[in-house]
Amino acid sequence: MAKKLAITGGPSGGKTTLIEVLKQEFGPKIKVAPEAASILYKGGFPRVKNYAGYYHAQLAIISTLRHIEDLLVESHPECLIICDRGSLDSLAYWPDNEEHFFKNINSTRQTELARYDWVLHLDTATEGDYDTTNPIRTESFHEALLLNEKVRSSWNGHPRRQIITAENDFFGKMKKATDIVEEILSQMSLNKK
Repeated sequence: MAKKLAITGGPSGGKTTLIEVLKQEFGPKIKVAPEAASILYKGGFPRVKNYAGYYHAQLAIISTLRHIEDLLVESHPECLIICDRGSLDSLAYWPDNEEHFFKNINSTRQTELARYDWVLHLDTATEGDYDTTNPIRTESFHEALLLNEKVRSSWNGHPRRQIITAENDFFGKMKKATDIVEEILSQMSLNKK
């Protein structure tokens, strides 16, 4: 059965770049579940910064994300599914408390943690390296730092979570992350034998 790695983190942490590197490095051994928020917002889902806007957007994101992930797991049982964010990222953007979040998505923290075999968190870049060119990104650097901490907290309790902190050497950050994925793929290969 396919295994899933959620690549998460704050805005401008390097998730998109890392996923492109992983595609080139590992080719058919991985399949990528694209970021649901980007799919929805690029498709015209309204971006409204109030309670109702955050509430409905996160419900749509979680529903889309679940279906994409489930489709890839069922379609590619031999692969590592690289998830561009995971379901618990939505908790960081949720306009209410944690109990309200799990009630509204009909789930629990343990159920959502168990959806992913591994979690790789990339911290938001330093201020000098913060990327403002992404048209989907609306956060200032300081808002991004706060979101990074919220995303970190959202994933508390995952038994196989790696956090790669913001470093001045972006290539070093990408190398660490790629090495982690290579090790996961090696473990999967050993387990198949």
